[in-house]
Amino acid sequence: MVYLRCLFLTIILGTSALAQADPVDDFSFFDVNNQQSKLSDYRGKWVIANYWAIFCSPCRVEIPDLIRFVKDNPEKVVVLGMDAGMDDTDTLKEFIEDQGINYPIIPTQDSTMYGFGEVRGIPTSFIISPTGELVDTHIGIMSYNDLEFFVNPEKGPPRDRKPDDKKGFWDRLFDWD
Repeated sequence: MVYLRCLFLTIILGTSALAQADPVDDFSFFDVNNQQSKLSDYRGKWVIANYWAIFCSPCRVEIPDLIRFVKDNPEKVVVLGMDAGMDDTDTLKEFIEDQGINYPIIPTQDSTMYGFGEVRGIPTSFIISPTGELVDTHIGIMSYNDLEFFVNPEKGPPRDRKPDDKKGFWDRLFDWD
């Protein structure tokens, strides 16, 4: 009987948590090419608003997985690289080219720094559903499998937390080339 009560509470609480996904207020921002966009321009796709900085080693570790995830899911997802390091546009453009980044990079702006609530550390990723609701805030490195868990749930929960390349975490952490 206790099992049934726990199951019932889990279902009720789990359902109410899903029902309470918060809609995200729309806001405008400029990318590194000074093109203005709004968050609502991306409705219909999953949006991964990834706050990062060039100086942040863990941020640099997750970039290859973000690049690969965008490449593998172009119709389902957009990553918005929200610079939190206050780098100038030329520095960001050079970094984009050096790293082969295939998603929009957004320089630091008031609208982006307050668009989803407080950014408590970097990297931080805000996961927004195709209907414009904030479904998760992830503080720390996002792996390919973490992203897969949200965008392609039919493929199951995150399985392998290691990136696909042959380098280990510490090698990736200090490999800035």
